Amino acid sequence: MLPKIPRIERRARGKITPEYEDSGLFKGGIVQVQLALVPVFGATSRGDCTARAFNAEGTDVTVIFAGRRRPHFQPLYSQLRYMYAQAQQADALRGAKMRDVNSIQLPVQCEGAWRARIERDERGQETRSMQFMVARWGFQGHDGRTLNYGTAARLPKSKRCKDPMFQ
Repeated sequence: MLPKIPRIERRARGKITPEYEDSGLFKGGIVQVQLALVPVFGATSRGDCTARAFNAEGTDVTVIFAGRRRPHFQPLYSQLRYMYAQAQQADALRGAKMRDVNSIQLPVQCEGAWRARIERDERGQETRSMQFMVARWGFQGHDGRTLNYGTAARLPKSKRCKDPMFQ
């Protein structure tokens, strides 16, 4: 029989304010980075949306669209799915094997916070990966328009992004 473990006390969904949510998501302060997102998607155990991306150095990054920003993920998801379908069709017309999904990249200007994730495998070895908790993001749609999504992080003034593009 399992030992009795007390429940984790969490706030009811209606009681979570944007300030409370963002203070947990963006603990390290807000920065602006450009990432290349690829059409590889997932979800966290909390139901947040994720996408694979690469930073300027080519390092694999997981981008997380958490909390009240989840509904804003759909246009980005649709754009990446569109790009994947276009690449698939172009490769089929050429009679070529489908290209590596990591080569289908969408440049996205992101505002958010970095966090490192350390996982242990069954042998006890640690693997470090980078995650980017995104607050706002912008990209160029297939029609050439610049599209901006997300919501500004509500943090104390000392931790806000200084870039005028996102003011």
